[in-house]
Amino acid sequence: MSEEKNAAPTRKILEKSPLSGIAVPIAIVLVSALIIFGVTKMLSSGKNHRDLVAELNSKTFGNRWVAAYELSKYLASSRIPAEDIPWVAENLIQVYDQTVDPRTRNFVVLALGTLKHPLSLNLLNKALKDEDPQVKFNAIVALGNLPQGSAIDWPQLEKMLNESDDEGLQQAIIATIASHRKENGGELLRPFLASSHRMLRYSSAMGLIYFSPKESIAILKEILSLPYESKNPTDLNGAQVESLKVNVMTHIQKADAKDLLFLVKEIGQEDSNIQVSTRAKELVNLLKY
Repeated sequence: MSEEKNAAPTRKILEKSPLSGIAVPIAIVLVSALIIFGVTKMLSSGKNHRDLVAELNSKTFGNRWVAAYELSKYLASSRIPAEDIPWVAENLIQVYDQTVDPRTRNFVVLALGTLKHPLSLNLLNKALKDEDPQVKFNAIVALGNLPQGSAIDWPQLEKMLNESDDEGLQQAIIATIASHRKENGGELLRPFLASSHRMLRYSSAMGLIYFSPKESIAILKEILSLPYESKNPTDLNGAQVESLKVNVMTHIQKADAKDLLFLVKEIGQEDSNIQVSTRAKELVNLLKY
């Protein structure tokens, strides 16, 4: 079967996804968890990265996207020799440029993001303009996981942030801006505090922890006061609420945002979820020194 026949239809990132609404703000480092395409059987057995790259380059290998998927999984779980990383990156870039199948390009981007190598940067920036939203989304996440100071195509990301109607892409961009502590990041995120989309408000509030913590207090209080029991089917469930609250505290810790310590103390004393309250108490002890 040709790659054209295998190609998946274009759709928005959060459309019909089991991770809808909650996935992006609770995971800046989400690459391995983004492999949710329903592949139920691992096809490689005892294959290493060189075997999988060979399959990717094979003209007779029908489903190149499966080899790309396998390679992305392999790279996420196994360390390859440092001297092989440039070779793998160069082959992945070549495959991306040659394929018309968005699934293949998507797993190539995931694999390159896992490598976190400077050779991946140009391709990840290029993938920001990919026609497939899932490829763009995973490129943004991969860029967010690169070391601070990487030459990210910030103008393109800013354009997408302000012009896209895909909430998933916007949340991923907000997370990337926050993870890189981008200069003028606060100015970029601040408008989304007033968004009509709840998860964009939450994402921007957590992102602003790294730039202007006091501006995000009202929204952070909203997150930390969310109930665990939902009466409306469209509301967040208990596990999602717990994840959001823990994620708020994770960002506070990473940003060393002592201005927000009072919020952590409150949740440690008042929250009914033992995991959340315990995490809060631990964080209070960490931040007060």
